[in-house]
Amino acid sequence: MLHPCDGAPIRRGATLLLLLIWLGMLSGCATRQVSESLHGSTSQRLVTYSLERFVEELVDQPEFQRVGGNHVQLDIHFLNDHNLLDYASELLRHRLLTKSRILRVSDSGEESAQYRVQVFFNSIATDHDSFGLTLPTFGLAATPNARINVLAVDMFHGVTEGYAVITSTADATAESTQRILVRVRADNVATPIVDFPVNQLER
Repeated sequence: MLHPCDGAPIRRGATLLLLLIWLGMLSGCATRQVSESLHGSTSQRLVTYSLERFVEELVDQPEFQRVGGNHVQLDIHFLNDHNLLDYASELLRHRLLTKSRILRVSDSGEESAQYRVQVFFNSIATDHDSFGLTLPTFGLAATPNARINVLAVDMFHGVTEGYAVITSTADATAESTQRILVRVRADNVATPIVDFPVNQLER
């Protein structure tokens, strides 16, 4: 004769099995993709807005204020030959001449500059990140890995990160600015019924 408590482990096992099946159906999904390609207006605006804000914050650093009134040599460095480096260089030239009151900004190789400004970029790209609760379609959708968004956040960001090293050509003393990270956001919340933006794309 079975004791009433003998069925408890079976019930617990069945409950655990059902819970595992449910968690497999209702799963948290997180993906991330970093891209340097700039296809489409949104990608272009995200990256250029983040780059413009980065330059504005960079020349506001106190190290640049002490260089005002001098002639500087500007060098820009990145991991590879990024298609936005020329754009970044012209932005920096303009900000240095107008905001930091630099008298002249030249390219590398000129010996008349009082200071050498080297800008090191860690990132100039878009960052796509998705996170949320989804349900599998069990092969009913046209796309093999398609899922139904129960509540998901789709984050599409423009990211610019870097810092500058300013060296005096007179005595070779160098100062480094703080590392600056600028992230311009275009986030979207997705549900089974409606999608809506969390924030607008703004400079």
